[in-house]
Amino acid sequence: MAPIALALQRIISVTGLTPRDWIDSLSENYISAGVLEFTLIQATCSTILTSMVALPVAWVLGRYRWPLEPWIRAVLTLPFVVPSIIAAMGVLTLVGVHGANIRANEGTWFWTLIASHAWFNMALYIRFCEPLLSTMDPRLEEQLRLLPNGRSRLSRIRNLWGPLLLPSMAAAACMTFVFSFTSFALVRWITIRDDTLESMMAEVSSSAGISGYMETSSQIVMGASMIQFTILLVCLWLTSAIQRNRQARLRLSSPRRLDSPSWPAWLVLVPAMVFAISPLASVVLGSFRIRDPTIGNSAFKWGLDGWEAAIHGSFSFPPMSNAISNSLGYALVALLVALPLGYLLATTIHRLEQTKPLLSRALDISTMLPFALSAAMVGLGVLVGVIRLNPQSLYQFWPLPSLAHVMLTTPFVVRIILPALRSYDKRYEENAMVLGMGAYARFLKIKLPLMRGPLVVSSVFVIAMSLGEFGASFIIARNSDWVTMPLLIDAWRAKPMKDPLSAPASNSIATVLMLITMGLFLLAERFRSDRQGGMF
Repeated sequence: MAPIALALQRIISVTGLTPRDWIDSLSENYISAGVLEFTLIQATCSTILTSMVALPVAWVLGRYRWPLEPWIRAVLTLPFVVPSIIAAMGVLTLVGVHGANIRANEGTWFWTLIASHAWFNMALYIRFCEPLLSTMDPRLEEQLRLLPNGRSRLSRIRNLWGPLLLPSMAAAACMTFVFSFTSFALVRWITIRDDTLESMMAEVSSSAGISGYMETSSQIVMGASMIQFTILLVCLWLTSAIQRNRQARLRLSSPRRLDSPSWPAWLVLVPAMVFAISPLASVVLGSFRIRDPTIGNSAFKWGLDGWEAAIHGSFSFPPMSNAISNSLGYALVALLVALPLGYLLATTIHRLEQTKPLLSRALDISTMLPFALSAAMVGLGVLVGVIRLNPQSLYQFWPLPSLAHVMLTTPFVVRIILPALRSYDKRYEENAMVLGMGAYARFLKIKLPLMRGPLVVSSVFVIAMSLGEFGASFIIARNSDWVTMPLLIDAWRAKPMKDPLSAPASNSIATVLMLITMGLFLLAERFRSDRQGGMF
């Protein structure tokens, strides 16, 4: 959190400690006018549509035993796993020839964004609601069927499933609102002229924190950051409180589902599978589809020209290999820092829970604070708080973007490892101590093998999130030579559309990033417990 504190100190030194002026500047400046209203409206609409689309999918997935179920789960979860820049490229390719239709008709922009957020966040509802449906104690429904208020399906929904699902639905809705509220890549490429607080802060970040130069930008950034942090903190607190209450009341059992799905269940699942796959498939197909200007603006041919342009680069863009090596390097640095740091924090919290519960709770909450900081806020903190301390030397420090990646990924490591530590059976170590095994040997031979699953899942999450991170990297590295795969995708797509290779080249890089992310996700799924709910 040190970069954020440094950034706040620097910007406050420019704007002064006047929170009212910060908030008022959002409505007074033409750059930020109406941004807060648009952010709230699109996040609310996205949450409502996501609930309508995803809840039936979670219901049929949790209630029936499906053929090839692991693959179905993987497909339905992929939209949330792939980086948001890939989602943006897939939507743009899907809605028309290189996105021409959506750009020509402004009336489609808003609802295309809402549908994209529903596609992106559908997996949240599945992660939150499906484990409850598939592991609920079956005796609850059996007992209710014997009562007058449980004989019809509607009465069972009203008296059993509704009350039980409501906490999971509320938690999923809160997280959907958070991710829609902080949406950047989808907003940047779909709405074009409408900004959210996140995308606006990314655009004005280059002039924030400079005394005597565009000081209104600093006021806008402070106002937007304060509002965004408050809203995200409230949403995350609600999610945490809902999850704690739900886990305290539920009685879970071994998975028990109906043997075969009914035809209405197939009518829900098949369109959901098509909905999940379509934007991803359009990215792959779009990498081979080349617009042919010699025939007409809407005519196209198939070829490898886009791949060749992405692989070899151009006078304006580096080759794809540079972006891949940078992204993998940043991911490795983030992993080497975030994994041991997150494990140390989780271990400390778990140890303090036994002796000092209040201190443990305070430390637990403090590790969640980065969840209330969007990627743009973290990137801005690094840019203003660290780089401008000594821009000449720090801009030559290649691993600098990894600092933002560590800040964004360490809380995820804590949240994955801490539940595993709480369920860890200490009797194994106690028996080893009786046999005379030292602390170092116990850690290597007992604890580490038993914690292998959470550690692998944490590592995969850190690598995948670092590879696909766009918001913070856009602020820190867009004007440097430290191009990452998401930044190169964005740069190719931002090239004027009169170049027939701009869209296929961006889709080619997005395809490579998507395949890497999918491979990491499938690896994580092998180590993820079937009874584990929530986002992870």
